[in-house]
Amino acid sequence: MADKNGIPVTVNAGEHDRDGCPVIVEVDNTKVRALAGGPVSLIDLGSGAVIPAQCEPSGDGKTATLSWILDGLNAHQEQSYTLSPEGVEGSGVVFSDSENAIDVTIGGRAFTTFRYGRDQFRPYFFPVLGPEGRAVTRGETSEISTDHVHHRSLYVAYGEVNDVDVWGEGENSGRVVHQGFTQRSGGVVVGRIYTQNDWVNKAGQKLMSDRQNFRIYSTPETGAIIDLDLTLIASAGDVHFGDTKEGGIISIRVNPSMNASDGGRIENAYGGVNEAETWGKRAQWCDYSGVVDGAHVGIAVFDHLTNPRYPTYWHVRNYGLMTTNIFGSGTFEGDRNKDGSYTLESGSEMNFRFRVYIHAGDASDGKVAQKYHDFINPPAVTVS
Repeated sequence: MADKNGIPVTVNAGEHDRDGCPVIVEVDNTKVRALAGGPVSLIDLGSGAVIPAQCEPSGDGKTATLSWILDGLNAHQEQSYTLSPEGVEGSGVVFSDSENAIDVTIGGRAFTTFRYGRDQFRPYFFPVLGPEGRAVTRGETSEISTDHVHHRSLYVAYGEVNDVDVWGEGENSGRVVHQGFTQRSGGVVVGRIYTQNDWVNKAGQKLMSDRQNFRIYSTPETGAIIDLDLTLIASAGDVHFGDTKEGGIISIRVNPSMNASDGGRIENAYGGVNEAETWGKRAQWCDYSGVVDGAHVGIAVFDHLTNPRYPTYWHVRNYGLMTTNIFGSGTFEGDRNKDGSYTLESGSEMNFRFRVYIHAGDASDGKVAQKYHDFINPPAVTVS
């Protein structure tokens, strides 16, 4: 039954159906702040169902962050709850440490491993497991393929940073070196891996730094979600990003059996299909799907409308690469007058938001276009 002493919470779906939709809202409410850090749940006023939730204090102590997964709410409908100071048993997103890595499970199932060893060229996630436990990315290339050894599953990199290649893994390549965590915590709804990294040249001299803040949600394997808030920081002087195709601010190399050259499918937000219609094109999202061990699976990347130069260009190939690239416009369009290089001035920052969405089937089966609106047009929440 509903807790009469609970805090009223109402969510409105807006213009889109909501199912497996992460809801994260900053709440300026004294009663909610008092619950932050302890167990909480949402009680559905209609059905009495108890829904796992998280309530966490903000860094400044002035607000609290309330999070849950919204299911089964149709467009234009509202749902009312009370926020209760009683938790719900369940594993949610759980982290386990191994050597220079964090193993991640969701609801007890293996999902991914975040690898951050300082001897690597950059931190990355591998494997990334989708529906039926199928790997949707390629990572450890020595075991799979010898081409493009630097395409390690899911990662952040770029090909021209102050004329240094921080994309490849050659003898002259730079590195993204893990410096530490600002947060690493699991949760019944969301787990957070917040990292700080230095971008350095082959001699170890600092070029810039970044913050890579990843959130992993307790959603089903048919709709797994990783969010990335990325900040590039000119912490060692001006940073020049060159106009090159060689790079992606967020980058994915899919499982080889998903390659569009081998029966897989690339599709973007405008309906472009495969490399000829998507490479070097701008779009709000791009999806890559195919069959892995008999299961049809896919992985999409969403570009947020607040990102610089939205919508991004895509460096996406039939051989399995899919990356966002806002600096390569001159290269992609074959026009030097459209040079996309950019200088981030010393002391400045550049901020990005991305979502990685892993699903069953192709972009249509996975309702990728609908799920994009969960990201850029989230449901409205009222806390009384």
